[in-house]
Amino acid sequence: MSIRIYPYMGFMTGQQYQCQDCENISPIILEFDTEEAYRAVFQARLEEEE
Repeated sequence: MSIRIYPYMGFMTGQQYQCQDCENISPIILEFDTEEAYRAVFQARLEEEE
């Protein structure tokens, strides 16, 4: 759930992205129109984990 994501790999494996905070590599990124929308989703995820 970091905003520090950058392209990692592409070509035969398909586009991949890596998180600069946890170093997780994923083919999917989430995009938000506003920072408030990002914060709402992040807060909902935290509440879900409790």
